[in-house]
Amino acid sequence: MPSLTTVDGYQITFSAKAVAMLTDHDASTGQVVTCVYGVTKGILHIEESVQNFLQRISMTNKFAQLTRPNGSPVWINASAVSSIRAPLPDEYVDAVNAVISIESLNQGVTETPAEATTLINGHGGAL
Repeated sequence: MPSLTTVDGYQITFSAKAVAMLTDHDASTGQVVTCVYGVTKGILHIEESVQNFLQRISMTNKFAQLTRPNGSPVWINASAVSSIRAPLPDEYVDAVNAVISIESLNQGVTETPAEATTLINGHGGAL
């Protein structure tokens, strides 16, 4: 099983399929750091780049790269996606065209629902 070390020095062994989403910076703080979602209930910060992390856990082809409303990339585990839909009125900022759901996690992206579905299915999704 793979493991990761947080920037705080905590080592976590995990199942690679548990990784739901990755970003290359923390949207809340603006900190440039790889953020790992899905391994624990919280967001894990690691020093390893998104690309290196995905290669190391042999999941590069399983993650679709989409775009957050601020223009930054977000990598989503395609097989973990349960739905893609248009945003509800006033749910997100105007730049969001689709909402991707992974268990209790929702991520707004700039791609349309059709574009997002194509990207997700192209990386192993089943929508």
